[in-house]
Amino acid sequence: MNIAGIDLTHADKLLYPEDKISKKDVAEYFYKISEYLLPFVQKRPITLKRYPQGINHEGFYNKHRPDYFPDFIEEFTVPTVQNHSEMKMVGIHSKKALVYLAEQDVLELHVSLSTMSSIEKPDQIIFDFDPQDNDFEKVREAAFVLKKLLNEYDLTSFVKTSGSRGLHVHLPFKAYYKFETVKEISRKIAEKLNRKCPKITTLEQRKAKREDKVFIDFLRNNYAMTAIAPYSLRAQKGAPIATPLAWVELNDTALNPQSYHLKNIFQRLEKRENPWENFNKYNQNIDL
Repeated sequence: MNIAGIDLTHADKLLYPEDKISKKDVAEYFYKISEYLLPFVQKRPITLKRYPQGINHEGFYNKHRPDYFPDFIEEFTVPTVQNHSEMKMVGIHSKKALVYLAEQDVLELHVSLSTMSSIEKPDQIIFDFDPQDNDFEKVREAAFVLKKLLNEYDLTSFVKTSGSRGLHVHLPFKAYYKFETVKEISRKIAEKLNRKCPKITTLEQRKAKREDKVFIDFLRNNYAMTAIAPYSLRAQKGAPIATPLAWVELNDTALNPQSYHLKNIFQRLEKRENPWENFNKYNQNIDL
């Protein structure tokens, strides 16, 4: 496959050794998935997670855009949390950029909840359902309760596998409030959800006190926090992918957070339309 004319160095290096998935395989994945992935990362600062020695060795986060990156990798100037300084971060807007990142051993793309045009005002809330055991049934149940709760406010939500252990529910809306306000709104929703299903969910931040409940993580709805991008790979055995779902798919008891991966994602996309196709069109108000 012609991947935008970029020659890869060490193309046969195994980034997922047990699965025999090479750097070339990752580059081809990013190239082929670009039409699905790019709408969720364009115009947003990206934090890269790179694995130069493959997933069996520790990777590292790359928040700052390295000076040696070529011009087709955008440079975004982002104010830091204190706003007294700024950081140069990566922006992605093309297939070519995605393939270059594969060349740099990037497997995971972690994306800001706001765009550069309104960097201090997010346009989505994320709820991360993180199980303390491997009981995905509890995750599924809690996610459906959240969907029903948001429906009562006439809010449309979207769900994706995390590609790791749980689910992410995203609530897109009009970029109007600053992060401080949005975090409080997300806290209120999480508290209501916890009251509706206290036996299976927890808001306890200390892992040791969560028992075997599903942690509803709303804390990432904060300035400078990120979420795994839809259709990003995860650096785990099997090359799982954070995969957008239609809500109805959660009824399938065979589904798990790593059901979709590099070797079956395109079969899935051939069979069904992109369930998040209209995600960026939802300009909802979140005046709860």
